Amino acid sequence: MTVTSETIEVIAVTRPNMFIVNDNMYNMMGYGELEKLFTIENYKTKSKVLQLYYPERYLNVIEQRVLIKRIINAGYEKVQIITHSTFIIQTSKNVKIFQPNDNLPTEKDFTLSIDNVCMPDDSGLNVL
Repeated sequence: MTVTSETIEVIAVTRPNMFIVNDNMYNMMGYGELEKLFTIENYKTKSKVLQLYYPERYLNVIEQRVLIKRIINAGYEKVQIITHSTFIIQTSKNVKIFQPNDNLPTEKDFTLSIDNVCMPDDSGLNVL
């Protein structure tokens, strides 16, 4: 079963310090698939799972707004995005808010789940 906008898990957390290079490989998680999503027209993945860690570092504003649609069209079965981008959060229906602290979120930390009632439509840029 491929993902839908309701099953893509978007985790909203605070922005980490991008100048710390010790976790550089962790910061690159999902970069290869992310690059293919935006460089190969009508990209269809061979991977079942996609995990993105702050993808907004590599995407412009327009790309951030179409990221969810591209992921759905690529055919992943499970997707998890850790982000602080308001553009990605606005276009997601399954957003989990994480209390900011120095630790990465775990499943036990997601006590608050919200529905995005301000879903922008595809008619153009919506400023909320």
